[in-house]
Amino acid sequence: MNNTDNNSISLLHAMYNEILSLKAGQEKAKLEMKAQIEEANWRIETFPTNTLRLLSLPFANTIRKPVSIFREITLKHIFKMISEDLGIEVTSNEKATLNMCTKLICDDMAAHPSVIALGPNPSWGSIPVALKKEMCARHANIMKDSGIDFTRCLGNWASTARVAHLWRDCHKILQSCK
Repeated sequence: MNNTDNNSISLLHAMYNEILSLKAGQEKAKLEMKAQIEEANWRIETFPTNTLRLLSLPFANTIRKPVSIFREITLKHIFKMISEDLGIEVTSNEKATLNMCTKLICDDMAAHPSVIALGPNPSWGSIPVALKKEMCARHANIMKDSGIDFTRCLGNWASTARVAHLWRDCHKILQSCK
């Protein structure tokens, strides 16, 4: 190798190291931002109710989970949240929209390569967490586009509950057919 090749290789190594450094910096920034959001949410919870109304914080508009145990969130909780927190009358049209959007997301998830790699009929717990979060975020956005704003639910609990329930129900049905 000549001097030009060595210089090129050296430059490529320097660029590669710089890219790795930038990527590590991005990850650190994401973690810091997440910590700040969690701290802001904690501060909101500790404010007296009347102070919270005076402050116009973006987190004040979030909808919290109706029960502490995630598996105990039912369709009734979601319909109650839609009617009381979102102010939307729950009619057969809203129910159909919720079911259709949930089925679309479950179909998308079932067609995802990482879910296909799990074999036939994978359980909810075996699906990668990142994929579940991505699909549930898509569910919330589809619901918002349909006029029902699930994006206000803290931690995306409503979308996660619906997608998880439908997935588990399908899994149970397939298990019982074996």
